[in-house]
Amino acid sequence: MNIRKPYKAGSFYQADPRLCRQEAQELLRQVVLPADLPAVVHGGLAPHAGWVFSGAVAAVTLSALARRGRLERVVMFGADHWGLAAGSVYDQGAWQTPLGQVSIDEELAGELLANCPLLRSDPQAHLREHSLEVQLPLMQALTEASRLRIVPILVRPDGDAAEIGRQVGRLLRRKFPQAGLVGSTDLTHYGPQYGFIPAGAGPEGLKWADRNDRRLLELAQAMQADQIVPQADRHHNACGAGAVAATVAACAEMGAAAGLLLQYATSAEIMLRVYHATSDDAVGYAAMVFA
Repeated sequence: MNIRKPYKAGSFYQADPRLCRQEAQELLRQVVLPADLPAVVHGGLAPHAGWVFSGAVAAVTLSALARRGRLERVVMFGADHWGLAAGSVYDQGAWQTPLGQVSIDEELAGELLANCPLLRSDPQAHLREHSLEVQLPLMQALTEASRLRIVPILVRPDGDAAEIGRQVGRLLRRKFPQAGLVGSTDLTHYGPQYGFIPAGAGPEGLKWADRNDRRLLELAQAMQADQIVPQADRHHNACGAGAVAATVAACAEMGAAAGLLLQYATSAEIMLRVYHATSDDAVGYAAMVFA
């Protein structure tokens, strides 16, 4: 069987099974979901940095999906940090994490490849891409292992991204209406560390980065899938813009009318709160669901 090994275990999250489960459970324990969470939620967006920074935000999205029964059969849209992917599907085998193996939903993957012309089988593109890997131990902590099945897809931030989502969403609506969707992106990478300081270093620059993130989040909330990649091209406010566009488009095909922002944070805020340290660098993280 084809097994995809962890790439970021031991750096972005704990490699030791006991510590990984303990950390995942603590992140999930802290989640507070809104009392008015819609009864039907089709999918969501989660960030993918190291858990110490973005894990609490990702836990919100995944908890909301689990609460609404969308975290057992899951299509996952990942970012393309290496420039290797173009609708690349990991379609056979399993993904290994410190908490065990997560099975690929080979039936669903096969249907997607047969019915979505912009998708292709390409497990190799996933081997060093972390944007979906870091979600899996949290998903395992939320869902009975035997019930969790995934289809990971990497989406390039180009003109095909939203159409990939539409093709996937149409198939899910027709044949797999209970499947869930998880897309992953971080937001503006701002500061000297990232070579991106259009509003200067310091507090004013970080405020600008916050506003820059809101541009993209507002498009996602309004379900404007086709505008997301051009927005990110202009304003550099998402490393996974293709994944966002695909997720929004797929959820719209499934019946979602709006994106609901459940939580927003930046690495600078977390540095201050957790480590009592200030930083001129910040990355934005958002938890959003589509209903």
